[in-house]
Amino acid sequence: MTTPYEEGDPASKICIVAEAPGRSEMRLNRPLVGPSGQLLESCMHSAKMVRRECYLLNIFPKIVYKDKTGKNVKTPDGDILWTSKDGLTLLGQELAAPYLKRLSSCDANVVVPLGGTALSCLFGDSRIMKWRGSILYAKKEASGKKLVPTVHPAACLRGQYLWRHLLISDLDRAKKESKSPSLNLTKRDLQVGPDFQQVRNYLSECAKLGAVAFDIEVTNHQVHCIAFAKSAYDCMSVPIVKGNGADYWTIEQEEQIWLLISAVLGNSKILKIGQNLIFDISFLLQQMNIHTSGQVGDTMILHHIMYPDFPKGLDFLCSMHTREPYYKDEGKIWKNPGRDVESFWLYNAKDAATTFEIWDVLSKDAEKSGFMKTYWDTVEMFPSLLYMMIRGFGIDTERLQATKIEVEAKIKEKQDELDKVADHPFNISSPKQVQNYFYLEKGIKPYISRTTGRPTTDDKAMSRIYRRYNLPEAKLVQEIRALSKLHGTYLEVKFDKDGRIRCSYNPRGATTGRLSSSKTIFGTGMNLQNLHPDFKGFLVADS
Repeated sequence: MTTPYEEGDPASKICIVAEAPGRSEMRLNRPLVGPSGQLLESCMHSAKMVRRECYLLNIFPKIVYKDKTGKNVKTPDGDILWTSKDGLTLLGQELAAPYLKRLSSCDANVVVPLGGTALSCLFGDSRIMKWRGSILYAKKEASGKKLVPTVHPAACLRGQYLWRHLLISDLDRAKKESKSPSLNLTKRDLQVGPDFQQVRNYLSECAKLGAVAFDIEVTNHQVHCIAFAKSAYDCMSVPIVKGNGADYWTIEQEEQIWLLISAVLGNSKILKIGQNLIFDISFLLQQMNIHTSGQVGDTMILHHIMYPDFPKGLDFLCSMHTREPYYKDEGKIWKNPGRDVESFWLYNAKDAATTFEIWDVLSKDAEKSGFMKTYWDTVEMFPSLLYMMIRGFGIDTERLQATKIEVEAKIKEKQDELDKVADHPFNISSPKQVQNYFYLEKGIKPYISRTTGRPTTDDKAMSRIYRRYNLPEAKLVQEIRALSKLHGTYLEVKFDKDGRIRCSYNPRGATTGRLSSSKTIFGTGMNLQNLHPDFKGFLVADS
């Protein structure tokens, strides 16, 4: 029987689970028939999925509401049914129990939770943008059912237009997974904790191949482990230090291992595959004097060229181009790898293996669609960028220090002037205090940010206030802010030990595809592309 919270045959191989019916669903007595349901059906068609072949359920039987934070689901009377932190409340469990029971007893081979609430009820984690597209087993209600979570179609209607492509991709995956109730994930041979002879043999085999993937993990500004993958299914993580920070190898053994690594990375006939390779390559060059030669297959760069509007992190790439469930949280132990060092090595190996698989998928698609020329043109920048990253720039430190003192004096002078002309002192670094002064105490109509839709006291607002109301306080706020930015961003920049300034470059750092730069991994330097005019005078050309 069709109701606002249930439709379809429980014997269907696909079950789609939403949060709750809306007004349209209650009026028409069918689930998922409002605007979000119509979008879902359109995406189902794109994924070659037919609605009548699916079993549709809601977690809750009646209309519910989310608060402004989106972290709590409530009844119309304000009773909390679910929180993003703790999941279903006692009242929520009571209301959802009959529908979760229907879910656990249905014959679906795959369940598709729509959004964080449904995912939380079935998996115990509401972070839908991390888990969407992953192939999982339910951990809570409906334990043992296979899940392929995806975004709720309502989210695709609220300013996230591109998410409908994710929805289609995830539904397509669910359609394929509906053929069997088994997980059948990609099997990978991830070798960790090898002995010296195993490392020698593996790296020697890598040196004979046409392509290898590699990935480094860094702790305390040193290589903790480095993984090499001969294929998407065969990978080894080579540890350099133990979990407690002690050396893993003898000096002689480590020396031979680095020589073998250098032979692989320095072989120009081998394609080196990885994610954001300019980081790994520059780090190995700076810290270990290992040069990487030949062509590189950078999954982050190629993906960004092909899909510039989508995220380019490895977690997202895995969700779109592999069947590997989300695993990037496993890498968070890098701050304390001694806690579970073997999991850290597995994480390292998985990174190398998945990038190999992603490159295979992306490069074939790019060849067909004509994107490879743009890719090769982009990575041609690597040698030049690496030179600039390693070489850096000389700095006239004496002149910079003198300017720093002058700027500090100007900031104090302007602040004293502001304190005199203002009705009372206020902190210009506090948006709230600045807004209170100009918009409440002075009675000026607030200027609204086009980005946030909220009152703003940014530089443009201060310029308008000064021009229109001739308030010197607004002009002084601008001047102090400009001087403070010069002081904090440029005059207090941290240099490297040799007194030079460097940065890290990202060949596809901006959404538009342009180059970007930032601080180095060591926390030194800064963005060297958009320098303050006054700072350029501190740079010293090499003779």
